Amino acid sequence: MSAPTASIRDVLESAGSRPGSGDWGDLGFVPALELLLQSCRETAELTPAGCHVLDRIVRRHLRNRLALREHLRHSPMPVTPPLAPIVIVGLPRTGTTVLHNLLAQDREHRTLRLWEALRPGAAAAADDPDRRHLIDQAHSWLQRSYQVAPDLPAVHPLTAEGPEECDTLLQNSFASQHFDDMFNAERYSGWFATADLDGEYRYYATQLAVLAAPDPGTEQWVLKSPSHLGHLDALLEVLPGAVILWCHRDPRQAVASYASLIRSVRSPHTERFDPLLAGAQAVQRCSLAMRRAMATREPATRETAAGGRFIDVSYDRLVRDPLGAVAGIYDRMGWSLRRNTRARMQRWLAGNPQHRFGEHRYGPAEFGLREEQLTEEFAGYLDRFAALVGR
Repeated sequence: MSAPTASIRDVLESAGSRPGSGDWGDLGFVPALELLLQSCRETAELTPAGCHVLDRIVRRHLRNRLALREHLRHSPMPVTPPLAPIVIVGLPRTGTTVLHNLLAQDREHRTLRLWEALRPGAAAAADDPDRRHLIDQAHSWLQRSYQVAPDLPAVHPLTAEGPEECDTLLQNSFASQHFDDMFNAERYSGWFATADLDGEYRYYATQLAVLAAPDPGTEQWVLKSPSHLGHLDALLEVLPGAVILWCHRDPRQAVASYASLIRSVRSPHTERFDPLLAGAQAVQRCSLAMRRAMATREPATRETAAGGRFIDVSYDRLVRDPLGAVAGIYDRMGWSLRRNTRARMQRWLAGNPQHRFGEHRYGPAEFGLREEQLTEEFAGYLDRFAALVGR
């Protein structure tokens, strides 16, 4: 069965509260949305359930845009994104989630929570009862997601009130690696691989600004998304004071794990999952993102005093000695890792051991990945960061 065939005009109108009520403002998101839907029709081979999921996703993100526009129309607060956030990046499956959760245990840090990320406009306007309702909705959304993809908790565990990747905000512009992973939408993937995303990142910064507005400039934001790696130029344009925590893992391990993640989020929605295609896409996406990130990093490092823009984090050390890795970050930032903060981090680690929801099992061969191929594809990165990836 193909993806939904409604016209873009019909899709936009049906997402409004009533026919003709949608005030969309800037329609710059429409080409990406249209390309996503067309590409899914052509190559995604969606099941009927997959078509329903795609339809629900599109409508949720369109409603988010309307809600945010309505909030901005009535909000007297200035819209200023976090001035100097910490942003965790890296290839997928390089420890970014663990690091994000650990830094979230510091009560002086502000993270994007899942319930906020799913409905940022509503979250920004929510009072306490509304906030509880949004948290309950996020919990229900998460349970439905895990029912559809039961191995996902072992791959990427989440909680409704826990930190979430800010790629979820980019989904509201229909420019997201998540769509790339979830659907085999070939033409959309071709566009996303080389898009500059300047406008999409400006809208992302607006969403952060709305969420930060109640306490502007008073909180240390800690953000995270592997998808930022290939778009560091756009990220640093809208968050010029950001410090980048770059997680490093041998791509010969990370890419196979990423291919397995693609399988987890794509296979429930498609008539035919092709593991070899997922493996090839994982290599291509990671390789391109890495080349773009390294090209952005060098001039950005030169422009920043003492190269302090980037802090490198070893996955091997993060797994072996997580608190030691965090202490090293605090030292680089000039922060004090207080005893009570360390204790909260220790409790989180004790309550969230590796393989808590089952072991994430995968092998490179099932995705057609060969070590010599990956060594050649990532040769520049492996040479540049050999000490961090244990080469």
